Amino acid sequence: MTEPTAEGAAPRVDRVRLEALRYAVNDEAVSYIAIMRTFTAGLSGLLSDQSAAEVASRLTEHGIELDVDTTDARLSYLVEHGNLARSPRETEARSLRDYLVNRARYQLSQRGDLVHRQVEQLLGHSESAREVSSEMLGGILEGLVALSRLDAGRLHETEPDELSRRIGTVFAQFEQLVQSTREFYTYLTQVLSRFDLDRAEFQVFKTALLDYLQRFVDEVNRHMPQIADVVSDLMPRVPALCEHANSGQRLVDIDGRAARRGPGLDPDEWRGLRAWFAGEPGRASDADGVRRLSTEAMRALLVNLRRIAGSGDREQSRYGDLLKLARWFDAGDDDQAHALWAASFGLYSCRHLGFVADSADSPIPATASWWQAPVADVPVMLRTQGERRVAGRSGVREDFARAKAARLAERASVERRRERSLAELADLVGPGGGAAELGRVTISDDARQVLLDLYGRALAAGADGVSGRSSYGPIELSAHRTPGRGTVVRSPSGSLTLVDLTLVVGATEVAEATG
Repeated sequence: MTEPTAEGAAPRVDRVRLEALRYAVNDEAVSYIAIMRTFTAGLSGLLSDQSAAEVASRLTEHGIELDVDTTDARLSYLVEHGNLARSPRETEARSLRDYLVNRARYQLSQRGDLVHRQVEQLLGHSESAREVSSEMLGGILEGLVALSRLDAGRLHETEPDELSRRIGTVFAQFEQLVQSTREFYTYLTQVLSRFDLDRAEFQVFKTALLDYLQRFVDEVNRHMPQIADVVSDLMPRVPALCEHANSGQRLVDIDGRAARRGPGLDPDEWRGLRAWFAGEPGRASDADGVRRLSTEAMRALLVNLRRIAGSGDREQSRYGDLLKLARWFDAGDDDQAHALWAASFGLYSCRHLGFVADSADSPIPATASWWQAPVADVPVMLRTQGERRVAGRSGVREDFARAKAARLAERASVERRRERSLAELADLVGPGGGAAELGRVTISDDARQVLLDLYGRALAAGADGVSGRSSYGPIELSAHRTPGRGTVVRSPSGSLTLVDLTLVVGATEVAEATG
C-alpha cells in the first residue's frame, strides 16, 4: 500500500532516496565529495571499512584538512542520508585512546556508490559534441540474426552462460547506441538554438553537421528495416530464450530472491528494443524519430543561414560583439577601460555633492554622511512595519440622526402594538376586575404573542413545570392543571390547543389582594 501524497509531491520512498544527493549540493560539498572518493576510488574501498581517523588521514593527502571530530560528523551525515553504512565489524583496540579513535567504522552503501558515480560523471562532463555510436548497428543486427537461428533443438544445445553472453552483448551495444544518440541530439539542440553564430562558426558547423548527420541517417536507414524484421520474428521466442539463459547457476541475495542480471535477460526489456527499431501499435519507432529530428535540425540550420544571409555584410551577433568588447577591455589601460565602460553601459563614476540645508529648522543637509550625521528620529510606523503613511485631513463626521430617528420610531411602534395587545387581554378580565378562565377565546396575533410570552414565564416559574403564574404590567396569567378540560386560543395565524391545562387571566392588583 503506497503512502498518499499531495498533488505534485513525490512518494516518501522516492524522497528518502533523493536524500542521498544532498551531500553534493550543500555548503560543505567539497569535503563530502572528497570523503566519498576515499570510499569509491578503485576497488580498495568497496569491501573495506574505514574509521574517521583513517578518512581524515587520507583527506590530508589530498590537501583537505579536517579534524577527526568534524570528519566523524561528516560521516554520520552520510550515514543518515544513506550514502554510507556503519560497519558491523568489531573494533580491535589495545588502549582506550585507540577505541575512542576507531570506535565507529563506516563502509560504502549500494545507493551511495550509485549516486557518487553519477556525481563524478556529472563533474567530469564537458559541453562538447559526442559522436553517435552508429557502428553498433551492425553488431546489433549480427547478434540478433545469430539469436534468431537458435531453434528449439539448437537452443537446448547452447550453454546458458553462452546464451546470456550473446544477449548481454546485443543489449550493451543497444544501450551504447541509445545513450550516444541522446547526447548527440542534446548537443545539437543546444547549438542550433543559438542565434549568435557568426559566419566562420556557421561554416564549420554546417559542414560537420551536414556530413556527419547524413552519414548517421544513412546508417539508420540501411540497418533499421533488417533489425525491425529480425526483432519482430524473434519476439515470440524471447520468453524461451530468457528462460534458458537464466537456467544456469544464479546468485541469491540474503532475502532468498534471485539477484538482478544483465540487460536483456528479462522478456520485458525486449519491448524497448522492439520499440526503438520496429515501433509499437499506435507508436512510431524511435529510429523514425531519429530521422525526423535530423530533418528538424536541417530546418533550424536553414533558419540561421537565412538570418546570416539577410544581414548583408554586417554580422548580427551579440556573442561576437561581447567578445570584441572583452578584447578591448583586456587590451586597454585603466583610463581607457573606465571610458569604455561608461560609453558601453552608460554607468559613470559617482559624484559626492554637498550643499547647505534648505531651512534653519533642519540644519543637517540631505547629503550628509551617516557617519557624521546625528541619529534620526524614525517614526514608530516606519520603524516597526516599514511603512510611512502620510495622514490627510480628517474625514467628515458622519451624521447618524436619521438612522437614530428611524430606530426610535420602530421602537415606539413596537411599544404601541404591545400596549394594544395588553389592552386586548385586559378586556378578557371578568366584571369588577375578577379573574376569568380562558376556555375558548379569539384574539389578534399580537395579543396571542403576548399571551404566549406570559404562558412561557408561568411555566418557567412553576415548581412542577406545568402550572405557574406570571405578570406583565396590569395583566397576570395563571396556568392550572385541569384534567379533562383544556384551553383553545384562536388567532388569524392559527389555533393553539392546551390539553388538560386552563389559563386564567386577571388584573395584577386583584391577584395581589387575593394572594
